[in-house]
Amino acid sequence: MSDYVAGPAKHVASAGASGEQPAGRLYARLWRWHLLAALLVIPFVLWQSTTGTIYLWAEWWMDQAHPELRFVQPGATPVPPSVQLAAALEAAPKEFAAKVSGGHSHGGGGAAHDHGAMTERGGPPVQEIILSDDPRRSTQVMMLNENGLPYPIFVDPYSGRVLGSLTGSQWLPGLTKALHGGWPLGKPGSWLLELADGWAIFMILSGLYLWWPRQRGFLAALRPRFDRGARMAVRDLHAIVAVLFSAVFLFFLISALPWTAFWGGEVLSRVQTALNQKGTAGFSPGGASARQMEAAQKPIDDLVAEARARGISQALSVRLAPWPGAPLYISNRNGPPSADRVILGNPKTGEVTRDALRADQPVIPRMVGFGIHVHQGDFGLWNLWMNTAFALSLVWLTVSGIASWWMRRPRGSLGVPRKVALRWPRGLVATAAAMCLLLPIFGASVLLLLGLERLLVHRGKPA
Repeated sequence: MSDYVAGPAKHVASAGASGEQPAGRLYARLWRWHLLAALLVIPFVLWQSTTGTIYLWAEWWMDQAHPELRFVQPGATPVPPSVQLAAALEAAPKEFAAKVSGGHSHGGGGAAHDHGAMTERGGPPVQEIILSDDPRRSTQVMMLNENGLPYPIFVDPYSGRVLGSLTGSQWLPGLTKALHGGWPLGKPGSWLLELADGWAIFMILSGLYLWWPRQRGFLAALRPRFDRGARMAVRDLHAIVAVLFSAVFLFFLISALPWTAFWGGEVLSRVQTALNQKGTAGFSPGGASARQMEAAQKPIDDLVAEARARGISQALSVRLAPWPGAPLYISNRNGPPSADRVILGNPKTGEVTRDALRADQPVIPRMVGFGIHVHQGDFGLWNLWMNTAFALSLVWLTVSGIASWWMRRPRGSLGVPRKVALRWPRGLVATAAAMCLLLPIFGASVLLLLGLERLLVHRGKPA
């Protein structure tokens, strides 16, 4: 998103010798950091774009690949959810004693939490029960395997008969979502994604500065210069796509932060508590044991019936967290995001303890929830295609950025501008400091890089 290798040299050469801060030196320094940041961000971009795009269309693909599991012949009246749950638990593996931990909260307060649940022998933990609003669809009882991956057991809601199951690696919605969130590395994987997220935000902001037209008009800068050769054409196409999608990129990067283990689970969670912005209890990242679910079968039936009686016509998600005192959690899974609704119930009696609409949530959980819906393509087919186009544009930026750098770098050199003496503008310093404070993992990495840069210069090595 800059004049690349030729740009910094051109700006530095034209900088005046007065005491005023040379704009060319700032340009060269930002370009240096912009390029170095790309080394970290490119693998992240390719990974997140690929896993995210597959996740968007994974449910559709499951319908095509396994219609015998996903669809049923509609009957007169579904059997109670407890009967369907009992059938799934009976079909689940009987020997299971593994610790399942980690994950991200995608509801309520919006902050990520990390819990571990040691399950008893008798079956894997149950993540959720999905009761469809489509009479042609089967019920999904989502279990967790030894590696923490979800996998479904499909039940005919009219007969209570188990139709079959898929493994964690076969269940693309769960596998791609886990990979997108840093699995199988757990918290360290989430930290790495958060680190790359911060540097990606930096790349967009610095790239906008580097691209900003100084000699051409704004609209003229949005037209690729095909008459200036292949190198300039590739550079312009890279920069123009980045500029046009910059607001979308920033939205996706910032709205992804609540899903991370550190920023979401530690920073945002504490901010919400301090500001009294906690929402309705979030999803359980682990799963309740088979014994816990069996004990809650009658309350589950009562709460599902109550949810339908209260007018929730969409598909339902039923969850029970693995820690003592956790409520049964029922929410709608589809429909317009404005219809988001959560019912909490007593897992022993089935009594409703809270019925919360989206409008009842504090501002921060509503904002987080909106970002989640956009990420997952919940606003309809246009949302899925928009997200797909967004992911493909990221791939294009990666490929075109590498190609442009390779074509424009000096022969036999990486083309990274050397460090120049520079007094950073106060406004830029304040902005960078604020970003480092708001994104602590990013801030720690900036301090580390600055320290390494000083060390290399002190030892007389080129930096």
